[in-house]
Amino acid sequence: MTTRSLLLAGALAFVWGSSAQAADLPARMYTKAPPVAAVYNWAGFYAGLHLGVANGNVTATDITPPNGGFFTDLVPAGTEGFDFRNASLAGGVHVGAQYQWQQVVLGAEAGWTGTEIKQTITSPYFPASDTETGKIENLVTVVGRIGYAFDRVLVYAKGGYAGGEVGFKARDNAALVTYQQKLWQNGYAIGGGFDYAITNSLILGIDYTHIGLGSAQTTGNNVFDSGALGVNPETYRTKARVDMVMAKLSYKFGGSLSSIH
Repeated sequence: MTTRSLLLAGALAFVWGSSAQAADLPARMYTKAPPVAAVYNWAGFYAGLHLGVANGNVTATDITPPNGGFFTDLVPAGTEGFDFRNASLAGGVHVGAQYQWQQVVLGAEAGWTGTEIKQTITSPYFPASDTETGKIENLVTVVGRIGYAFDRVLVYAKGGYAGGEVGFKARDNAALVTYQQKLWQNGYAIGGGFDYAITNSLILGIDYTHIGLGSAQTTGNNVFDSGALGVNPETYRTKARVDMVMAKLSYKFGGSLSSIH
């Protein structure tokens, strides 16, 4: 056998052996990248309506020096007054914006809420003739929000500024004379709630807000039904607070999803 024949036979044996060895190897496994999950993106601007219940409290303290005014007993100023508590339906509008970083959502929201929190009581000092009324209306809030997102559910806390109109009225139905005041009072708002994105743009939520409107005071005249002014002006200090629970419906502009691995 020639040298060329020996080389050809060796080459054929090597190819045959390699093919047989490859046939004995397991098939190669091909893997895919993990699927990408789409989650709700809370970032963006939104606006909406809210409707619910507001429970309020107003206190009006007679601080007319030196011994109170026409509608309370002759005792040192600041020791007597009136207390009002009532609940009513409330509703309004809100606008806001949010930024999302992973599952943390930061935002700001402003809202207006109209209420009919109002109570009229019989005077504890002159029950035969006098009535008093306390009222809260036109609440405004501007708050910061921080929340944590579970896909389409957002749980949040909030806090910031609140203001509202607080009214007080005293009436002597025998003397036909009235004292009344309405002041814009500034304070704070704190609360929290949760939102649920029912679609990429529509958001349904439940929100609780506690509002403290601080205190304010003013001096004004008693006014007779004839239009004549009373001799002695009255000075009252009012304090107010409100607790609200609202159902909210919001529209988020540019509703979208984000992708995470």
